[in-house]
Amino acid sequence: MLNQRQIQIMERLENGKASGLELAKLTGTSKRTILRDISQMNHLLQSVGEISSSQAGGYQLHIQDKMAYRKLLHQSMYDDELILLELLRHDFRTLDDLAATLFLSKPMISEKIVFLRGHYANRLEIKSKPNYGHYLDEPLFRKMIVLANLIDKNPIFFCERLEIPEGEYDALLRRIRELDVANYYPNIHSAHLVSLILAAIVLGDGEDAQETSFLDELELPVAAQHLLSQFFKMQQRKSQAITTSAMQEVLQRQGEQYSALVFDMELVEQLVGHLKRSIAYPIILHDRKLHNISNIKAVYPLAFDLSITFVANVNELFGIELYDIDLIGLYFSCAMERGRQAAAKVVLFSDQYAVASINKQMIEREIQTVEVIVVMHQKDLQRTLEQQDIKLLLNNHAVYPDVGADVACIEIKKIITKPELQEIQDTLEKIDVRKNICTFFPKDLAMDYDNKTEEDWDMIVRGICEELVEKAILTPDEAFKIQEREQKGNNLVINHLALPHCTTERNQAFFAVFVHLARPVQVDGTVVQNALIACVNPNVSTELKVFSYLYYVLNEHDDETILGLPDYDAFIACIVKN
Repeated sequence: MLNQRQIQIMERLENGKASGLELAKLTGTSKRTILRDISQMNHLLQSVGEISSSQAGGYQLHIQDKMAYRKLLHQSMYDDELILLELLRHDFRTLDDLAATLFLSKPMISEKIVFLRGHYANRLEIKSKPNYGHYLDEPLFRKMIVLANLIDKNPIFFCERLEIPEGEYDALLRRIRELDVANYYPNIHSAHLVSLILAAIVLGDGEDAQETSFLDELELPVAAQHLLSQFFKMQQRKSQAITTSAMQEVLQRQGEQYSALVFDMELVEQLVGHLKRSIAYPIILHDRKLHNISNIKAVYPLAFDLSITFVANVNELFGIELYDIDLIGLYFSCAMERGRQAAAKVVLFSDQYAVASINKQMIEREIQTVEVIVVMHQKDLQRTLEQQDIKLLLNNHAVYPDVGADVACIEIKKIITKPELQEIQDTLEKIDVRKNICTFFPKDLAMDYDNKTEEDWDMIVRGICEELVEKAILTPDEAFKIQEREQKGNNLVINHLALPHCTTERNQAFFAVFVHLARPVQVDGTVVQNALIACVNPNVSTELKVFSYLYYVLNEHDDETILGLPDYDAFIACIVKN
């Protein structure tokens, strides 16, 4: 059986490669302990999977049998959830109580209690009292939500633990689906409502019930009806405050704060719907699906930053149990995509009009940000390249075009293939950035920073920013915003390269200062020795392409290469490599 620390390691490795230092910081142990854990984990995994390591000390999880792996992980995970279940059902539970119930040793229980406190530090108050034991210091409504979350994860398993008769869950679910509950308690899935009802039955406080509409038809215990009735009324009051106008005001203020008015009515409606669903059925417990937010965070860092601020704002303004920053970040990133500039113009040079027409339709259907201009003759091609801003030339002609202009060219077959479509899309994503490498990453701004051994990341960022302000490279406002963003955590690091960033109102779409550190430092659990101090104008879509470009080109290199970059020239050589 995996211990709690090993589960943390496994969860992290499911999201991608991680260094020994990162895993040690994550679990609060030494690299030597991580080595022992990896060895034990590989023994437990055996034919299920394997954790391999690279020369740089990075670990990677390879899963061979997904079903068997998931079963092994879940067996260990449920120990934590069973402890929560015990704390929900009893005022206090001692180590002896928990050890006897879970058939685990007291040291193992102690370890899991420590983990649960840390894991839910910002969500649940798990406390201890001498001579009494451990307890959950939460109001009854929040206990009901947590219990409903547990039931929702695995109804059969937790109903059995709660001594709820077999088949009662399914029978209640069928009954709920027969009733028109949307008029009484909208925005909730039937299964979620069943979990809330069962949690209320278990935790009902015994007071008299009031008028409860559809709950009367379910013939629930009086205590459960009362608890649910009060909960529904409270949540519906919160839901009524979530209107499109209120959401527009929140986004308007947030946009002004970031100088980024990156929202539209579709985003407003999506967020209103998401918040109403979150109010109807709050989720306090972490989702074990382990969302990987690294792509959103790296490709759309501004969207991710906006999501952090948005969640904090709505929690404060509306009192909502909302934690899923990654999903909110996805809503913002989609809104930013919708606001991109006009389609890129691509010339298709062909000698067969019918074939060219088919290829044009396929390209514009598969790559929606492209406008294809079909050209049949060399003179027309030359004129088009001179008169229009053409991003890419696709040669679909028997004769190779004689072009003097500096335009990238891709050869395609008579009828374009899927790999060729992907090549076109990849080229268009990178072409603008490659043309502006020296503008985006000016060589004359690159610098070395002599960080001391005792300096942590916040101190280093402050020192770099002060130096850049003195040189008039950053404004004081930009420096302040960069430092403030880094202090929030969830720092942006792409393959051992740190990217402290902020929004700016200057006309330039993007610029970044390359900084080489004298000594390696940990940034959010990852070792780095190089950084890009970046300012972006969020109202110019080019900035989206720059971060996307960096994410993909930097990850084409191994860890050792990026971590060992000695200077600006080596960095540029990495990011211009095809």
